[in-house]
Amino acid sequence: MSFISEKVAYLDGLADGLKLKDEGTDKVLRGIIETLGAIAEALEEQDESIDDLSDCVDGIYEELDDIESALDEDFDGELDEDDFIEVVCPHCGETVYFDEDMIDSEDGLICPNCNETIEFDIPGIGESADD
Repeated sequence: MSFISEKVAYLDGLADGLKLKDEGTDKVLRGIIETLGAIAEALEEQDESIDDLSDCVDGIYEELDDIESALDEDFDGELDEDDFIEVVCPHCGETVYFDEDMIDSEDGLICPNCNETIEFDIPGIGESADD
């Protein structure tokens, strides 16, 4: 039983001991005490829900930590620079990196910073042996 529920029970006991002669006052007092009891019960349910949600969030954080650790072990935190081509966007001037699969794409390259199409020539591609 929560602190609030205990206080409501105490008020209920006090009201029982008063033995009010005025029936209207007794009904109002009983109504107030019942309302307080309902509020106390709702607060207890919300506290339980908050505790459940907190446990779920803690579990999610633990799972994310496990995933992050697994990725760190697989990735070792370093990129293999040979797999990426560094390009300076002619529109925004930002340096962006594309992998070989992106360069071979028929859709072209889109700068992730300014969303403009990047066109460039890669040495050795599209040149004939006579050049």
